Amino acid sequence: MRYVTWNLHGERGFSALLAVRSGWLLAFAASLGLSGCGAGVSTLASGASNTATGSSTGSTSTGSSTGSSSGTTTTGGGSTGTGGTTTVSPQAMGQLAAARLLMQGTMGGSLADLNTAAAESYDAWFAAQSAATVSLEEPRIPNWNSSQTPAWWYNAVNGPDQLRQRMAFALSEILVASSVNVVLYTQGRGLGYYYDQIASNALGNFRTLLTAVSTSPEMGEYLTFYKNDVPNPATGVQPDENYAREVMQLFTIGLWQLNPDGTQTLDAGGNPIPTYAQADVSALARVFTGWGSALDGQSAGAAWSNEQPDYLNPMACYASHHDSGAKTIVGGATIAAGGTCQSDMATALDTLFNHANTGPFISKQLIQRLVTSNPSAAYVARVAAVFANDGTGVRGNLLAVAKAILTDSEAVAVGTSAGAGKLREPMLRLTALWRAFSASQSNGLVSDQITSNAAPDFGEDALQSPTVFNFFTPSYERAGPMATAGLVTPEFQITNESSIVLTANDLQYQAYKFVNAAGVAEIGVDAPGGQGTPGANDMVLHTAAWEPLAADPATLVTQLGLVFMPGQMPTAMYNTLVNYVTAIPASSPANRVIEAASLLLGSPQYSVQR
Repeated sequence: MRYVTWNLHGERGFSALLAVRSGWLLAFAASLGLSGCGAGVSTLASGASNTATGSSTGSTSTGSSTGSSSGTTTTGGGSTGTGGTTTVSPQAMGQLAAARLLMQGTMGGSLADLNTAAAESYDAWFAAQSAATVSLEEPRIPNWNSSQTPAWWYNAVNGPDQLRQRMAFALSEILVASSVNVVLYTQGRGLGYYYDQIASNALGNFRTLLTAVSTSPEMGEYLTFYKNDVPNPATGVQPDENYAREVMQLFTIGLWQLNPDGTQTLDAGGNPIPTYAQADVSALARVFTGWGSALDGQSAGAAWSNEQPDYLNPMACYASHHDSGAKTIVGGATIAAGGTCQSDMATALDTLFNHANTGPFISKQLIQRLVTSNPSAAYVARVAAVFANDGTGVRGNLLAVAKAILTDSEAVAVGTSAGAGKLREPMLRLTALWRAFSASQSNGLVSDQITSNAAPDFGEDALQSPTVFNFFTPSYERAGPMATAGLVTPEFQITNESSIVLTANDLQYQAYKFVNAAGVAEIGVDAPGGQGTPGANDMVLHTAAWEPLAADPATLVTQLGLVFMPGQMPTAMYNTLVNYVTAIPASSPANRVIEAASLLLGSPQYSVQR
């Protein structure tokens, strides 16, 4: 193995130097389809012209814009979002459509995953994913103060419920609780419990998820309504308003009134209209009073005073600490006097769940997390309509929402309009690598050194957001040509010269830890010929499934493109990779595989999912 870099023209050379300059960010902008920046970068002219076929010819063009190699048909405007929805055919998806579904709807796919999905219809794939056993974190966390991180990585890489894991990760970036908290940072099992509440409901109903989040002791602690007490004018005690504000602003209805397509509703003067006022926050804060630790056999008085709460069970209601007075909350909804913690919360969450904003507000953010940062208003409207009614009269069906997002024409076809697509989150680049090569550790865990360095290197790690606003906000705009074009670029908020280099280094480091089909390990960039021995904590790639493809460089590059960046590899990049792989002796198939994969994963073209 040798460390090889290439520049934006696909030539070996100076990309490592380029990466530390802001000009590299302009290359990303060019990959998003913006003109006048990142000179020399190959951008996609159309979704059809660079589609990997998975054939042995090495061709990079299928001549088809259907998003499927087996006849699955899309209707409407493709990536432009001006037309209708995807027609979900009962036929098998075919390789391209399956590859795009795995890219957007899972933590990454392997060759086996691709072949399985390609032979299934959309309906069959979603049904199988919904039926898959939920992969839980908390049982994998041995002690209270053990880190939750290895359990997250294990399920992301090994969980059979890949759609659920991908949706859970997206929802965890909306319904944010974090270990960056003076109490929760020592509660690894508790954080695992919180994430499990999201995962367990990620394909269920959003209303049920709201209750699970709102009664979790982790959220009570994080947004400070745990042991929120009844108002007492004599002592000056007032309910904490933190959760009341964020459950509206971030978790359900947002700051501004929305149209069904997610665009802002404007008043006669052309100004956005707020969804709630301070009085609504204060009234809702009174709803979230009286919630404390599960009793666990204690008396109410003892449990309320206990400074060691139960972080593995929902919070309990303490009637004497709940404000049971009448309340008027957002939208003028009233809560009659005499209610309990549970009944008041149920009315409040029902009100927020049924608010006209919630469907488009949540739907747009899920689209941003899974498919594209700048979905068309029509795309948002189509998904929000499914949130409102899944076709059977049910509101908030997240499985139906996920299916609507991932089978929409803007997801199935490669994005060709300016701004189509999204920057891939660094964590998802790593899970994609590990899943594509069936990575494993000899100790049966996923605790490679990189997982403990994810936050400083990648700028993100599961449940480690620095604030309730996530690592990046859905409305973030990177100053420059993208902002000038009116595009939001959420993941760019954690992207800078340092994170670019560290992410590239980490991915390269991981790629060069593998075992070939003969069982010979090669650990380290400078360890050609099988030098090095994997440690117990090394995540090791397995190249056996890929090596038969390496006999023909064109086939290998085509299949790598299909798994990692289906339909979006520029011709220049394809040709460069084929030529480079051809120069590696055919007697070293594993080296051909890893060299090509490493170069692909380090390219700016791969960094943008389209």
